[in-house]
Amino acid sequence: MGDARLWHVAPSERRVAVQLDTLAALYDRASGQTHLLASPLPELLEALDVGPADTATVTARLAATFDLEAEDAAATIAARLAELAALGLVTRT
Repeated sequence: MGDARLWHVAPSERRVAVQLDTLAALYDRASGQTHLLASPLPELLEALDVGPADTATVTARLAATFDLEAEDAAATIAARLAELAALGLVTRT
């Protein structure tokens, strides 16, 4: 049975993002930190801008746009979400 806890992203007003070729520079107004993010991290933030979601729902949101390998996509996305949580850009409840 999957984990029903939801991932939440800080409001978009808190973040300023600029695309830099293959990276995104993201400034977090709350922490004063700037992060350089590679794909799929910016896409994960965009998927959560729609609303809080569990890992399976985030995976489904991304699968609607990107070709994901079904077997390990959810595990990979969960690991990337954990990276964003370590940066303070998402939380899980």
